Amino acid sequence: MTTPPGRIGPIHLSAGLAILVAFALAACSAGASVGATSGPSAAPPVTTTNPSNEPGDGSGAPGGGLGPGGDQLVVPKPGQLDVHPISADAFTARVEGHRVVITIAYTSGIEPCSVLDSIVVERGSGSFAITLREGRGPGNQVCIMIARMMKTQVDLGELDPGTYTISDATGGAAPIQVVVG
Repeated sequence: MTTPPGRIGPIHLSAGLAILVAFALAACSAGASVGATSGPSAAPPVTTTNPSNEPGDGSGAPGGGLGPGGDQLVVPKPGQLDVHPISADAFTARVEGHRVVITIAYTSGIEPCSVLDSIVVERGSGSFAITLREGRGPGNQVCIMIARMMKTQVDLGELDPGTYTISDATGGAAPIQVVVG
């Protein structure tokens, strides 16, 4: 059987589909779990599941939609599979009196393949080390490699006056200094 010019034969189509599926499966399995260690801190780590204390389904800003600048504002969804630490890209801080809220920018894939599970905050003497933890939803879905800029927030609460260093425990984002008056 011959294939007319300009048409794809069944063998070529099957081979192309097999390569595409193999590539997608490799992309999903590339996020292997990485162990993270940290030094001693003044208080035990705190895992934040709803850092902004605002309602939302995790698919956008509270109530849905996109956050400022087109980045998606994400609320953690605990209970994901294969949870592992991921790097932050950048931190920004908002100081209101003695209350400090940190906005964390990071790059992630799309749900259900990449889901923010939790945020671990380790408080030290004059410092906070933040770890984003991401996993995947249940099932054996085929994952496509699409990177999106995301944002999430952590409320550090009321802090005593002083200067605090906020850092990414994985070493991704550059540390920032926050001054509480």
